[in-house]
Amino acid sequence: MQYILSTILIAAGLTILSACHNPQPEADNLLLQAEQLMDEHPDSALLLIDSIFYPEKSLNKEDYMRYSVARVRARYKNWIPIYEDTLIFKAREYFTSRSGNHEQKALASFYSGCVYLEKGDYEQTMQYFKEAEEFAATTGNMAIKGLIQYNIGDLLSMQGLYNDALSNYHLAEQFYAQAPESYREQQTHSLGAIGRISLLSGQQDSAFATLQRGLF
Repeated sequence: MQYILSTILIAAGLTILSACHNPQPEADNLLLQAEQLMDEHPDSALLLIDSIFYPEKSLNKEDYMRYSVARVRARYKNWIPIYEDTLIFKAREYFTSRSGNHEQKALASFYSGCVYLEKGDYEQTMQYFKEAEEFAATTGNMAIKGLIQYNIGDLLSMQGLYNDALSNYHLAEQFYAQAPESYREQQTHSLGAIGRISLLSGQQDSAFATLQRGLF
């Protein structure tokens, strides 16, 4: 955290001295650092995102769209409401209309769905989650695949569709198992979800076996 605060202070000092046409030349580096910290240290990522004071002027178009995605990600991971963060829809439109960068497409679609989830629109949420699933399938990023499957499972379970949710939780656990070691906690959460839904579905033996697996 001390390193993050130092980075922000340096960034603030450089901002004062920067040229008018690019008021914050270090903004792209702050964005990159925020993206790198996003999953393991979302609080630090949010500090870095919030230290970018002039994103529209300091970043090129693509990086500004990345910033829009990263900002919603950081806020969502820090339990800050995002239902008014409609700029994510422009980012989704930008990335999905271009070739390549399927990870950004998946993230932009997924977090567009999260905005609709907070609005209570489950149908639109599922549409964007499914779109994110399609983009993620073309990448090798197991963590993003796990994230999407877990949240599809949550959305289905919220609607009482437990058998369908169970399938997605199983997929999430399998993807997280193939992700880097830092995602073991997410794998454990997936196992917990499998156990919980198994109990709700009357599959007690399967539930206890899964919950035990999550403990060891």
